[in-house]
Amino acid sequence: MLKLINSFFGKLLTKEIKYYIFILRKIRESSVKTMKKKYIICLVVIGLMLAVTLSMGTGYGLWVSTNNQDELSSTTIGCFKIYFQDSKKNVIEMKNITPVTTEKGLETSPYTLTIKNVCDVDKELQVRLNVLDSTTVDLKSLTLEASGYITKEASLYNNLEITKSEDENIVQSRLIGVATVKPNETVRTNIKLWFDEVKSPKIEKGKVFNAQFELIDTESSIKAKFFEKLLTEKAKIEAKASPNFANTSTAADGLYVTNTSNGKAYYYRGVVNNNYVSFGNFIWRIVSINEDGTIKLILDKSASYSEYNKLLSQEKDYVGYQYIWYNNETNSTAKDVLDEWYNNNVTAKGLDKYVATTSFCNDTGYQNAAHIYFNGYKRLTTDHAPSLVCPAGASDFGGAYSSKVGLITADEVVMAGGAVNANNMNYYLANGENFVTFTPYDFNLGKPTMYSVNNNGALVSTPVNTELGLRPVITLIKDITVSGSGTVDNPYTIDME
Repeated sequence: MLKLINSFFGKLLTKEIKYYIFILRKIRESSVKTMKKKYIICLVVIGLMLAVTLSMGTGYGLWVSTNNQDELSSTTIGCFKIYFQDSKKNVIEMKNITPVTTEKGLETSPYTLTIKNVCDVDKELQVRLNVLDSTTVDLKSLTLEASGYITKEASLYNNLEITKSEDENIVQSRLIGVATVKPNETVRTNIKLWFDEVKSPKIEKGKVFNAQFELIDTESSIKAKFFEKLLTEKAKIEAKASPNFANTSTAADGLYVTNTSNGKAYYYRGVVNNNYVSFGNFIWRIVSINEDGTIKLILDKSASYSEYNKLLSQEKDYVGYQYIWYNNETNSTAKDVLDEWYNNNVTAKGLDKYVATTSFCNDTGYQNAAHIYFNGYKRLTTDHAPSLVCPAGASDFGGAYSSKVGLITADEVVMAGGAVNANNMNYYLANGENFVTFTPYDFNLGKPTMYSVNNNGALVSTPVNTELGLRPVITLIKDITVSGSGTVDNPYTIDME
C-alpha cells in the first residue's frame, strides 16, 4: 500500500506526510501484533492529510503548473546565488486558466525566489517577468503581486515598466522590482500570479501562459531606449490599417504608423492613457515617435495665453512663425513667447541637452486668389489627408523651421483624433482649452487666420490676433532611457545622468 501511495501521489506529498510514512514503515517492520491498531490509525491519519493536501493544491483551479514546492534548484548570476522553488528553475506554465477575484488571487501559492549576495559589496538585482512566444492567452488581465524583500501591490502586468530582452523567444519583458542586497545577505521574495476576472470574465479553453522569471545584475543589464520601449509591438502597429481621418476618434486606438520623407513615424490617436511624460516639472503628452527615434512631446496644458501674432497691418504674412518685414526678419508673437518660455523652463534648468533640434512645419504655401486658402485647408478640410511631410515653400514667411521648441500642426491634431468643425473631447489632445496650431487656414478680406483647437476639441479657424493658449512642443533626444509606465499617476521620467 505504501508503494502505491508513493507512486500515485508523487510530488503532492508534503515533507510532513513523508515523515509519517517513514514512521509507518518502521512500525510495520517491527511486526509486533500489538502495534497493528496503531498502524491502522496512522493509515487513516495519512489518508486525511492527503485529502487536505489535494484540496489545497486544486482549490482555486487557476492553472495546472509545473511548480513543485518541495524541490529547490539554484543558479548563479554575477554576485548572486538564486534559489528557485521549482525543479524547472524560473519556468512558469499555466493551463486551464480560470480568472478569479483579487481576493482569491492573493490567496494562491507564490513562486518563491531566494537571493544571496556572495560578493563583498552591495549589489543591485532586477527581477523581471518575461512572457514567452508560446503564450496564447491575452495578457490584459494578468495580475501580479510581490511580497517580501521586493514588494509590489497587486498590479496588472501591462502596467509594469517595460524592460528590454535580447532573447527572440521573449515577446514581452516587464520589471517586477529591484533589490539591493548587502554582502552575504540572503533575501526572499514571493510572487503571485493570476488572471483577474474583472478584466477577463472568461478565458477560452486551451489558451496557455508560458513565462519565466529573469534576474539580472543591474550593472550588466541593458535598459531599452525610450523609443524602443514605446515600440515593443512595432509589427502589430505597422499591421494596423490607416484611420479614416474624416472622422474623429473616441476610442483607445493607440499607436499608428505613417510614412514620411525620412522613413516611418509612429503617432498616438484617440483615447490614450499611457503617453504621459514628466519633464522639467511639467506634464507632457507624447505625440509621436519620429523616424530617427526622437520623441515629440506637447505640454499637457497651455504654458501661457497670447496672440499668435499681433496685427500691425492686415497682411497674409502674419500667419508666418517668422516673416520679412521691411527687409528685416521678424518674429511672430508666438515665437517670442515660446522662446522665452523655453529658456526659462528648459535651458535655465540644465535640461536643454535632452531636447533635440528638430523640424517644425509652418506650412504657408498657397495659390493666389481673392480668397487665399493655405495648403492645410485642402489637406484637412477638403481631402481629410493629414501629413507629417512639410511642403517646400517659396514665401518669405513661414515654412519649415529647425528649432528646439515650436507648436503642434493641425495635421497632427487630426492624426491624434480631432477633425475640422467636429467637437470631440475624447482624444488625448483635447484639454478644455482653446489653443493655436502651427498651420495657417486662410486669408480673406484682410484677415489672416490659423487653425486652432477650441475648448470642445474641434479644429476651427481663428484670426491670428486672437488670444489663445500656446502649448509648447519639444522633441526628446533618442539616446535616453526612462522609468515609469506612462500613466498619469506614474508618468515616464527621464533617467538623468
